[in-house]
Amino acid sequence: MNAEQIDILLSSKKSEDRIRAVNVSGSLSDEEKLPILLKALLDKSNYVAALAAKSLCDCADSDALTLMLARFDQVSTDGLRHDPGCHIRASLAFTFGRLEYMPAVLSLRKGIRTVQIEAVGGVPFDTGAHLRANCALALAQLGDRESLRDISLLLFDMSSPQRNSRDAVMAKLELRKSAAHALAILGDRLGCIPLSIKLTYPENELPEVLQECMQSLVALEDERILDVLSPFLQDLDTGLSGYAALMLASTGTKETLDLLKQTVDISYGEHLKFLIIAFSTHRSEQARDYLIAQLRSERKELRKIVRETLSDSMDEVTKSALAECEM
Repeated sequence: MNAEQIDILLSSKKSEDRIRAVNVSGSLSDEEKLPILLKALLDKSNYVAALAAKSLCDCADSDALTLMLARFDQVSTDGLRHDPGCHIRASLAFTFGRLEYMPAVLSLRKGIRTVQIEAVGGVPFDTGAHLRANCALALAQLGDRESLRDISLLLFDMSSPQRNSRDAVMAKLELRKSAAHALAILGDRLGCIPLSIKLTYPENELPEVLQECMQSLVALEDERILDVLSPFLQDLDTGLSGYAALMLASTGTKETLDLLKQTVDISYGEHLKFLIIAFSTHRSEQARDYLIAQLRSERKELRKIVRETLSDSMDEVTKSALAECEM
């Protein structure tokens, strides 16, 4: 379809036609699709407008971004009326962050504090959560260090209009993951404080959020990461303990290697398997030599896990050691 045909499709009374118009506009040149997407951004259907907002990420120029920011501010005046579900603002926030549009900072600061309670399936629901998440990520991409506090608060958001605490924890899962990731993107070492608090007192938190916090601490090169992550090495959740081992190994320090060695001595089963995998990612001669030495360990389980872990190694020293053990 050419630009004229897509523009006609966008004028259809059927929302499915207008959705299709936005989707097929991707085949046009930036110059052709820009006016079409800006028109779609004003669509009466917030889903069509949100789809256009995200698509504008590929072609928006400075003039278009000015109009997009005006649209963000306009729907923000009465979110329940103009942007139910917060889809338009969430998509615009995503685009502002990707395009590093600095004039959007003040509007994004408002967005990161927006709570919008709507009935979803007859149940009260905070539809502003994904807007806050996208605003946090966008502000981090824009390097707005004044937003550190608001981003940090999102990391602990388990609030919900529902009384079921489990539902509250699940409902804000992606929001808290986004907050942890945003702290890493922002790059301010002060972000280590809320991340460390979350990991030190992880009660009722989901493993996915804790893993994101671990990864962000590594990215921020926290000097006390050993103290924060070491308690997880023997966590009952083997996936979480394994992830902690991998994150510690990725720091590449001698202190980490020593701690992992000590933990191997008291570990069994899945815990042991993840620890050995973590060792194999350490990428140092010390780690390699340690694993090779374990090929002759008195512990049968340890020998088996090490052999399986090293079996695909391309390192000549490791291949030679494996061959000797098979003789």
